[in-house]
Amino acid sequence: MSLAPSTSALLECCSCRAFAEAVAARGPYGSVDDLISAARTVWWHETSVLGWLEAFAAHPRIGDLEGLRKKFGAFADMSKGEQAAAGGAADTTLQSLADWNRKYEDRFGHIFIICAAGKSAEEMLAAVQQR
Repeated sequence: MSLAPSTSALLECCSCRAFAEAVAARGPYGSVDDLISAARTVWWHETSVLGWLEAFAAHPRIGDLEGLRKKFGAFADMSKGEQAAAGGAADTTLQSLADWNRKYEDRFGHIFIICAAGKSAEEMLAAVQQR
């Protein structure tokens, strides 16, 4: 198997252009594991803080399911699936998530990022409150 992801395909997963270009340039990859290993190396050792912030700025906010649909195209589908558990949350929980996301962004200068897969809205709310 040979994987040769394009820069545009990688930008659907991570909106940092330098990251996407670097990972694409290293291909083709012999396996998904090789691709993931290269992506980790590029992210942790070659991507600048400004690149991280570029990626964070394009990432959908936790719990903002309508925003996902409007703003992020193909990335929305991935994130919507990841945040599926938030879709059934009570309006008060989603409002609290939105409020705490704003507090987090005001304090740290970027949105709250969490791997939402398998987490309920309540678990994500507890995580943002803890941080």
